[in-house]
Parts: sequence; structure tokens; C-alpha cells
Amino acid sequence: MAWRFDQAVICGELDNTERGRVMVRLEVMDRDEPILLDLQGDAWRDIAGSRLRFLNPSPRPQPAVPPGSGVQTGQVGDITASRKVKVFAVPEEEWKQAYRERRVHEMPTEMRSCFYLEWFMEGFGRCVVESTDFQIEVVEHRWQMDEDEEAAQRMANMHAMREHLAAVIQRPSRDEAAGRDDELRPEDFTEEKWEEQLKASDRLTDASLEAHDKYEEDEESEQKIAFVMGWDHLIEDLADAQEGVEPSSADSPEKQRRREWMETLNHGFAEDLEEESGGEGRLDEAAEAASVRHKAQEHPLGRQARELVVRICEDARRAGLGNSSEAAPDDPLTRFLGNVMQVSGKLAAAIGVLGRRPDAEIDIDTGYALAVSKRCLNWINEALAALQQLEMLPAHARHEELLGTWRSGLFSLREGIVDFRRSLREN
Repeated sequence: MAWRFDQAVICGELDNTERGRVMVRLEVMDRDEPILLDLQGDAWRDIAGSRLRFLNPSPRPQPAVPPGSGVQTGQVGDITASRKVKVFAVPEEEWKQAYRERRVHEMPTEMRSCFYLEWFMEGFGRCVVESTDFQIEVVEHRWQMDEDEEAAQRMANMHAMREHLAAVIQRPSRDEAAGRDDELRPEDFTEEKWEEQLKASDRLTDASLEAHDKYEEDEESEQKIAFVMGWDHLIEDLADAQEGVEPSSADSPEKQRRREWMETLNHGFAEDLEEESGGEGRLDEAAEAASVRHKAQEHPLGRQARELVVRICEDARRAGLGNSSEAAPDDPLTRFLGNVMQVSGKLAAAIGVLGRRPDAEIDIDTGYALAVSKRCLNWINEALAALQQLEMLPAHARHEELLGTWRSGLFSLREGIVDFRRSLREN
């Protein structure tokens, strides 16, 4: 995900008085030297050609500040003071209290103009400073951008975002993709191969979340997200749908395959609706799926993981831990709870697939279960490391006994996962 550190910015200056170049100076908390940027490109039309200063009235430390010193070079992303964002129309403490009480959806919101500074640097990726609270002063204005120039700059920014997400996703090259076939081989479903697929899935998820985070409020969100994600086929399909283009035998083979795939999905969805409305449909498959879920829920290791996570969450709630909406992502308690929450659901998935393993020549699911359970071990180890840091904080000294019971529970669950993995390898 992007580097976001707007709260840590004390003040800054942005200079786009030279066409094709944006100079930035950011004074950031807990840094002896300012962040200096020399970026290629221009801001949006509202501040292009200008030099401006900005001040954060309430700066706060943040851990997620990109490293580096001296003048750093890169490429501009979207830079504007007129981006519209939705914010709460009540005092900060009020919406934070509602967040803690899980009634944040009741809080009124309004649209406000936002200062948005985005840039891309090789080695660091995407960086964003975004705030509705900065006080902005235009010091100088030398030239005016026209509408065509702004449209060109925005398209260049989208291409920069697309290249950034392509680096995150790490898709195989066309030659690698063309060299693959549909034949199933045992070596394609080992623990190591499944781990590669899971990592690829993680990268794709991260990229998708970043694209949605930026464009989900945009009027053309679907098209822009599809473009920056590299889903050019979706752009074509969206355009066809908007223009009412009918399928044709002249369509490319890839487009015809997509259409057949969608028809298959829609047919399956229709069968599911028929089943829910009383038709015979696919009752056998539904019964089998229910059986798989039941086996995962009733497996001793699955029950142990689920009960431990529930107990930790209840303990934390009663002790008044984990309720702060201001906790940083690197906060030990945040990392502890985050890693613990990962274990139960993923472990249930690893156990569940074994309940549907077919008597086939190639075992697809054991490698998956091994890969996922190994990830669960890693999450437990990360949780234990965060727990150790938590115990060293004076503020949590009174919770020493509680933290000790959490550690014992995680040790026990880790032993159970190790035994589970051993049994998979032996069988």
C-alpha cells in the first residue's frame, strides 16, 4: 500500500512555477532533515503554475514515513487542492466514540475540498499526503494550465499508477503465460507451488485495495480501476455494455471465451436461485458444501483456534484493550490482534479443503492445506513477537497475567498446527 503520513507533516512548500517540474519541501515530525522532492510533471489545473505553502495545525507522529535523504527524484501523481472527499460532519471525538461502539454508519458526513499530494519514486513506490485540515496559502502564480493540458496530465498520472500497480502485482510475462497449458501435474500442487499462488493472490489483493482506495469515490471509478489494474478486457466489456454492442462471431477468441465464461457463471447463479426457491437444482453439491463446513467447524484444531480467538477478543474488550481508533499499524497491540484474527479463518479453510479431497490421481488440496497452515504458524509467531513487545510497555504492566494466558493459548495452538502438518505429510 501507499506511504501515507499526512498527520506527521508539520508544514511544507510546493513549487510548480516551472512547467513540467514540481519541487516539494516537507517538514516532518521526528525527522532532523526535511523531505525534498524533485518531481517530473505538473499539478492539476487549480494549482498548476503556482508556488504555495501549507501548514498542518495539529501534527502528530506517524511511523509510516518513507526513508531517504537529500533531494529525491520521481514522478508526480495527482496533485490538487480541489479533490472532494467525504468527511464526518461531527467533532472528532464524537465519530471516534461511534466507531468504538460500532455505530459509525449513523454519523452524518459532508463533502470537503482536500489537499492531495501524490508522487511515485523508484524503490519506494507510491507516496500520498492527503488532508482536509491543512491551511494553504498561494504565494506566487506564473502560468495557467488549460483543460487539454490537465487532461493529458491526469492521463499520465493514471499511467504512473498503472505502472506502480503492475510492479506490485508482478504478473508473468506474455511468453511465460503462453507457455502454460491446462494439463494437471502433481508437481504443480506442492506446498511450495501453492505458496507461490497465495503470494500472487496477496499481491493482487493489495493492488486492488490500493486502486479502490484512490478511485472508489470517482464518477468513473469502474473504468479507472480497471485501467490502473491492467484489466483492459474489462474496459472493453464496459464500453460494449454502455454502447449496447451485441456479441458477434467476429469477436476475438479471447473475447468469446470471456463471454462463454460469464454465461457459465450466470447459468450457475440461476441454478442456485432455482435451488433456493424449491427446485431440485444442485442439492447434492449444496449438501456436500455444508458437510465440508461442518467438518471444518468440528475438527478439534479448528475448534481450538476459533475458541482462542473469541476468548482473546472478549478478554481485550473487557480489559479495555484494542479500542483506540488512533492506534498506528505498527502498534504492538494492533499487530498482535491483527495476526491472531488471521489464524482462525485461514486455518478453517485449510481444514475444510481436506473434507472434500476426491479419490483422484492428483492430490490438489494437501499442498494447499500445508501452505495455509504454514502461514498460520507465521502469524502466530508474529503475534507472539508483538505480545513480547506489549509486555515491555509500562502501560500494560497490570495486564501481565492476561497476556500470559494469551501466550499459553498461542503456544498450544502452534503445537496443534505442527501436529496437523505432520499428519498431512505422513498421509
